[in-house]
Amino acid sequence: MIKLKADYVVTMNEKNEILLNAEVLFSDKIIDIGYNLPGKSIYLGKNSVIMPALINTHTHLEFSQNKTSLNYGDFITWLDSVILSREELFISCKGECYKNAIEEMKKSGVCAFGEISSSGNDLKYLKHSPLKIVYFNEIIGTNPAIVDAMYQDFLNRLNESEQIQNEKFKIGVSIHSPYSVHPILMDKIITIAKEKNLPIQAHFMESKAERSWLDKGEGEFKIFFEKHFKNAKPLITPMEFLEKFENTNTTFIHCVYANEKELQKISELKASIAHCPVSNRLLNVGKLDLERVKNFSINYSVATDGMSSNYSLNIFKEIRAALLMHTDLHPKYLAKDLLKSVTINAAKQLNLNNGSIEKGKDADLITFKLPDKIKEKDFIPIHIILHINEVDNLYINGEKI
Repeated sequence: MIKLKADYVVTMNEKNEILLNAEVLFSDKIIDIGYNLPGKSIYLGKNSVIMPALINTHTHLEFSQNKTSLNYGDFITWLDSVILSREELFISCKGECYKNAIEEMKKSGVCAFGEISSSGNDLKYLKHSPLKIVYFNEIIGTNPAIVDAMYQDFLNRLNESEQIQNEKFKIGVSIHSPYSVHPILMDKIITIAKEKNLPIQAHFMESKAERSWLDKGEGEFKIFFEKHFKNAKPLITPMEFLEKFENTNTTFIHCVYANEKELQKISELKASIAHCPVSNRLLNVGKLDLERVKNFSINYSVATDGMSSNYSLNIFKEIRAALLMHTDLHPKYLAKDLLKSVTINAAKQLNLNNGSIEKGKDADLITFKLPDKIKEKDFIPIHIILHINEVDNLYINGEKI
């Protein structure tokens, strides 16, 4: 057993409790939180903080070799550059590339992440990760002539990842988006997710181009599909797409252009949203209306997305960007929500038993020091976001990583 004591214990429980000069007792699970707990405590020092380790719900580590290969500024320009450079980036990202990506997340206090894998090439590099992973095998493809071949490739990848599941490595499935997956494939993958009780992730309403294409079959995507795939007709409506996810645990990624009816449907599905603010800014698609999301009682996380549309996998930098980007929201209250988005909210999305300091939860914890004393507890979340980039200690299942 280990007992740590800090000036501030940020529990991230449902009550958002912050305890002063408190202790956390744990082995692989949290045993107790409070004062005068049994055993000798390790005091972490002046202005020290203990809080749940962070969770990055949505990444594409296959693109981690990218620095300057892709073009930013608008969605279609970026997507064209992805089509051009994708294979080269995938091939060039090998062991050291994945190791560096994981190390950056680890330094920023991430204990777990959701990984979207479209090729399966990343599996051999990630299966021994020190961090927890939910590995989402992704399906992508609209050509009806090769539906069976794409499905078989997906099954092969899914089976390979299933074979290495353990307490740190779980699997899920990903349907890339309503514009890039044939409905027959969608149905097959969702059926598997239901049968195996797997979490699902799907990109949805990231750009104006997607909105115009799915609603009217017009706009930049029409030109894009004619150029690359000779497919100039949307295969599904946005609402038809959402309705397929009944009775699943699904996280929809981005949702910047989701309308009121679609957000209502996401709420009815008890689905979640992953918000990727830096990616949205670099692709110039706008920003998710977080107040509207909250009004529909939709659980949201903040995630870095991949290095295809970001400059960093540091989750503290991501929530800081969100804090500064959402200028219509009060920063003190937004800061609390943003910390929830990368702890307790994120744990729910990935079906993990962590994200808060509560009895029985996995002992996934981080410790660090704030630069000075905080006089009022309500301001601790905003100062964590403003001042912390890396943590002093990361514990996963009670083990110091």
